[in-house]
Amino acid sequence: MTIKKKLGVGMASAVLGLSLIGGGTFAAFNDTATVNNHFASGTLKLSVGSNEGNKPNNFDISNMKPGDSVQRKYRLENAGTILIENIFMTVKAKEYSNNDSGATLEEFLNQFEITLYNVHSKNDGEYNDKNSLIKENTSVTLKDLVKGDLSGKIKGRYMTEGKVNLAPIGISNNSRSSTSKGNTLVIMIKFKEDSSKTDNGEFYQNKFMNNTVNFDINFEATQ
Repeated sequence: MTIKKKLGVGMASAVLGLSLIGGGTFAAFNDTATVNNHFASGTLKLSVGSNEGNKPNNFDISNMKPGDSVQRKYRLENAGTILIENIFMTVKAKEYSNNDSGATLEEFLNQFEITLYNVHSKNDGEYNDKNSLIKENTSVTLKDLVKGDLSGKIKGRYMTEGKVNLAPIGISNNSRSSTSKGNTLVIMIKFKEDSSKTDNGEFYQNKFMNNTVNFDINFEATQ
């Protein structure tokens, strides 16, 4: 952007008036100034890393059976240059196979109970209702997370616009955030145990044997 500033215009007009009367010549003074500007957009970047040493940060589990559970710990960090206001977590399921058992995707996802914990140095290892993101006496399944059916199930401070918001957990080691100091997010997934049987005497969960599904956990940072 260039800004030009003309000086001496009033003087030139005065001299012009005299020249018309006196028949002489005149000269106008001129001056310019340039303001150089620069705009650069910042970087909004959320880093989600494992907080368990060499363990992977994804869930890639085979041969799970009812009663089995697995957990992962995550550290949220601002790796960009712009303040982070919200961290939304959503889940998307894909590539489901029921091994010709007749089970539906929603039925299979409903077999996995999800628990989310906000763990910090003072309560590390203590996973209980107090530091859970889920309301007491409430169950959340993988199906609920995929469908976004979370009304009345997640504690109010962790919900924004109908989505799970991890901002209260905080972002570690970076002042470019409106969230508190970073803690650890723990995601625990348990394969439910159901002893109910069908009319022919088989366990209801038999139809989930050799079922497979891929699912993505998405973390969206917004300013």
